[in-house]
Amino acid sequence: MPKNNFLKNASTYFGANILNGLIPFLLLPVLTRFLSVESYGEVAIFQTLYMALSAFVGITMAGASDRKFFDGEASNKLGNFIGACFQICILLTALTTAIFLIYRNQASALLGVSLDYIFYAIFVSVSLVVIQIRLGQWQVRERVFAYSFMQISQSSLVVIFAVIMVAFLNFDALGRIYAQVIICGFLAAISIILLVKDNLLNFFSWNPQHIREALSFGIPLMPHIVGVFLLTMIDRFIIAGELGIGKSGIYMLAAQLATLVVLVHEAINKAFWPWLFEKLKLDQIDDKILIVKYTYIWFFVIILTAPLAFWLGPILVRIVAGPDYAEAGIVFGWLALGHSIGGMYSMLNPYIYYSKKTSILSWVTIVSGCLNVGLLLIFIKLYGMQGAAIAFALSMLVRFLLTWIAAQSKHPMPWLYFLK
Repeated sequence: MPKNNFLKNASTYFGANILNGLIPFLLLPVLTRFLSVESYGEVAIFQTLYMALSAFVGITMAGASDRKFFDGEASNKLGNFIGACFQICILLTALTTAIFLIYRNQASALLGVSLDYIFYAIFVSVSLVVIQIRLGQWQVRERVFAYSFMQISQSSLVVIFAVIMVAFLNFDALGRIYAQVIICGFLAAISIILLVKDNLLNFFSWNPQHIREALSFGIPLMPHIVGVFLLTMIDRFIIAGELGIGKSGIYMLAAQLATLVVLVHEAINKAFWPWLFEKLKLDQIDDKILIVKYTYIWFFVIILTAPLAFWLGPILVRIVAGPDYAEAGIVFGWLALGHSIGGMYSMLNPYIYYSKKTSILSWVTIVSGCLNVGLLLIFIKLYGMQGAAIAFALSMLVRFLLTWIAAQSKHPMPWLYFLK
């Protein structure tokens, strides 16, 4: 990808990411004023649950299909491979549903939500996997506008439906959940149609080699999926158990606002990954030094701007959510700092994906996730919600440093080129 194309794609992704991220924030003032803190906590648990389940039922099939593109397969062969990915997703979804049916009472009591919420979350999770596969195939082909249009459409439609159901039809927390279910299901169906139209999905093909290849990519990442859950999502459940579901809702609000930081990082990363993989395929030292220079510049920008979140957080919470959620401003800065460190991490893990030696990434994430759980249990007792946010930031820092070491071991880069 020429340099000007990289900058063009990055700027397009940036604009789309900002718009896509800001659209859901239009919903926050509605939810925080029409829902009680406890009802917002139910929404928070539902959102956390479907994000966790989407990682499991998808077992990184979107990542496997994206990586397969760079092997130079013809579209019909890639369609067979994506069909195998779909088959795996359906099997995992059926397995997940069966487990929750068998242990429905225990699961409902443990998660603090009704069984209906759990099955809604399963449906949304598999729908998101389908959507992500469609988005990924656009991303690797640098079809930036198609990718951005789908993302923005999803966010916009969810907001519109949620406002109607919560503010006008008085569905309470269920209104937000129904909006997610309807829109994700609709866009998943559209994604399937578009994949078939582009000859990128042949669900009825049967190729055990493709199944094995997809699983060989995804299974080593299972500990990584568990680690991500322990690192980024389990805090909501622990807070709900230790401090109450209302506190979990307040914390989730802060976490959602802190994802504003992620929007910028994702925009850069979406343009960076295809460009990086193309450069790595060429295996030229000048290209590698250029990659390292860009990475260091981005690290410097992140480190320079991250402290601003501690000042902006309380102001943003007051404007968006009102006084009932003022406590969220206290934790915003730490959560944003953690996501800033996550932005630096995201510039390093592509090397591990490119090497296809993803098992090491799993161990890095598991170690970081377990560290986060340990710190959570200690810090929440000492500092309440703020302790949870501090634990998150420290754990993200450990993950970043371990990933850097792991990436260098699997795909060496000239990080110290300036010393030679």
